[in-house]
Amino acid sequence: MEDTTDRPSYEPELTEPPTSSPTQKFSALQRLWMMFTSPGEVFADIGVKPTWVAAMVILVLLGVAAQVVIAPHVDTEATMRARFEQRGQELSEAQIENAVGQAEKISKYGPIIGLVIAPIAWVIMAAFFFIMLKLVGSDADYPTSLSTTLHAYWPPTAVGLVLMSILVQRVGKVPQEELANVVKANLGAFLSPETPAWITAAAGTISIFNIWVVILLIMGFTTVGKISRGKAVAVTLVPWIVWIIAKAGLAAVFS
Repeated sequence: MEDTTDRPSYEPELTEPPTSSPTQKFSALQRLWMMFTSPGEVFADIGVKPTWVAAMVILVLLGVAAQVVIAPHVDTEATMRARFEQRGQELSEAQIENAVGQAEKISKYGPIIGLVIAPIAWVIMAAFFFIMLKLVGSDADYPTSLSTTLHAYWPPTAVGLVLMSILVQRVGKVPQEELANVVKANLGAFLSPETPAWITAAAGTISIFNIWVVILLIMGFTTVGKISRGKAVAVTLVPWIVWIIAKAGLAAVFS
């Protein structure tokens, strides 16, 4: 007689092997070095785990160090006279000397001000890019946006500041407005002094270093934001164009 009693099965159930989640491959310092050689790998690693403290600290300290080196080469008197002339202000020599003295006192606190202002500026800039990422449908969070922004700016900023710190030693003292032209890397450096201020301001923003930044940002946001190249271009260029227009507008108003 056939036994139809249900018996428990002792055969092991087949289960799928657990999939390991991706892990960070490079340290924070390795990422900074590799941004010069393999930025694509760095952005892919940031997509796994964003890091930003080391990049922030080094960028801020580098900016402060460059400011200490460059500040003695700023011709404060020529800078103040040019600004008064642009505004149509006619001051006596005593008033000009007093204004120059005040400006020189404030400039001594420049490195300290930089330590406070620079981190805030990076945080705000990354926030703009984060908002743009959300507008185009990316799931990237703010730490990822901050990490991508800092790492994209790191190579051009480092190279630009080092070159300026070296070349400024050869030009003696220059007005504040001419510092950006010490390294002939932007279109504004090749315009004549008679060019309208708003055109010079806009042209000064179009530089080799800024183009480098834009390329890295597009590459980074495409990778970490998991968005198309076209959307990454929009995320990068919309805030950039707004900044150029604002800079040109301010120059037109105060010229």
